[in-house]
Amino acid sequence: MDKKKKTLIGALAAAIVLVIAFVVYITCFDYHIEFSGAFDKGITVEYGNKFEMPKIKAYEKGHFINRKGKEIKCTVDSNVDETKVGSYEIKITAKYKKKTKTQTIKVEIVDKKAPEITLTGDAETTVEAGSEYADPGYSAQDNYDGDLTDKVKVSGDVDTSKPGDYKVKYTVSDSSDNDAEVTRTVHVTDTTAPEIVLEGDDCVMIKKGDKYKEPGYKAEDNCDGDITDNVTVSGDKVDTDTVGKYTINYEVEDSSGNKGTASRVVRVYAPAANVNANAVNPGDKVIYLTFDDGPGEYTSQLLDILDKYNVKVTFFVTNTHPDYQNLIAEEAKRGHTVAIHSASHNYGKIYSSENAYFDDLDEMNSIIKAQTGSDASIIRFPGGSSNAVSKKYCKGIMTQLTNDVTARGLLYCDWNVSSGDAGETKNTDTVVQNVISGVQQHNVSVVLQHDIKGFSVNAVERIIQWGLSEGYTFLPLTTSSPMVHHGINN
Repeated sequence: MDKKKKTLIGALAAAIVLVIAFVVYITCFDYHIEFSGAFDKGITVEYGNKFEMPKIKAYEKGHFINRKGKEIKCTVDSNVDETKVGSYEIKITAKYKKKTKTQTIKVEIVDKKAPEITLTGDAETTVEAGSEYADPGYSAQDNYDGDLTDKVKVSGDVDTSKPGDYKVKYTVSDSSDNDAEVTRTVHVTDTTAPEIVLEGDDCVMIKKGDKYKEPGYKAEDNCDGDITDNVTVSGDKVDTDTVGKYTINYEVEDSSGNKGTASRVVRVYAPAANVNANAVNPGDKVIYLTFDDGPGEYTSQLLDILDKYNVKVTFFVTNTHPDYQNLIAEEAKRGHTVAIHSASHNYGKIYSSENAYFDDLDEMNSIIKAQTGSDASIIRFPGGSSNAVSKKYCKGIMTQLTNDVTARGLLYCDWNVSSGDAGETKNTDTVVQNVISGVQQHNVSVVLQHDIKGFSVNAVERIIQWGLSEGYTFLPLTTSSPMVHHGINN
């Protein structure tokens, strides 16, 4: 065999070997495993969202044949807990013949959501300067950590002594370092007027001819403090040589423009002049002060007050306090009218019959005559002629008695101004106001008071001072005076 032929046979044998080797390689070794998806960057899931397992398939593929591959079974091993923030892994394993391939996917359960702070009340609120600011409160809730209220930090002070706008910040962080912040705006406003406090009384009574000296005043503001130096004084100039009413005004303004005011009334009076108490027409602005149920422990005090102002009044006397019976003579001696009220002032006794009433009346008149030397000619029914309590004891008796006392030549007098001291009040200031208010509604006023009540006696001086400064005349009741009568209710 020649050399050329040998070479050809060798080449052919080699080719056959190569073909056989290639066939063996394709048949036994040309395959690998591939996964359908790559997750090199991992998977991130926000806490609270549902985690879904990635859908990954495994394929056995060849380089020359079966290039599209054939799906093979794979197993999944996962430790992902979507209820907890953290790092997890999913391991996917596929096996084919003698080959195994694994793919690991990193999973992050993250919390990127900030907590939520909820303010109690409004995010913008207004408080009055000088008051105490109390934070209305707040709450904080996180989607992962839950209630974080205890971890909220509050910053920013509210100075209620100074008007202005203040910011209060509320901040909180959750376990994933997510931060939340809200702000409340507090407006401190000053709408409170300063207060002027007058030293001494706000109504000063001064006798004609005496000197008037301003008692003084102070001004305080809830923000500015003592602003007495800013007070302006205006109004009437007090002329103590002229009887009358003078009003002094005090005004002050704080730095917020709030104004405070006060006023003082100065009344200049002169003791009452001697007048004709027996005038049938006493004229206008006449006051008849009358006192029931005495004399008693306060009657002497009252007599001294009346002397001080030369004012004469009427006493409707009783014998309910016999230890003070001698003061009936003193009342008459000092020029006051003594009139009959009742010896016993016992409604059940005196209104049981007509005879019982006059027995009581005569008993009291006898005491008056013994003390003063003369009978009384003016009476006042206990409870007034309009009383209805007498119905309990004798129906129609007040109708009979009002006619009978007139037939006996007696005059009865009720009242048209009540001081309220019979049970409505025990306050001296209220008695003063009641009398002054009532007198201003009448030209001729008959005032009811009780000299057995100290708080009412204490009101008399102020009533007289007011009346004299307003030009009223004080008179005692006489048989010539106008008698005030109530409507009969029994």
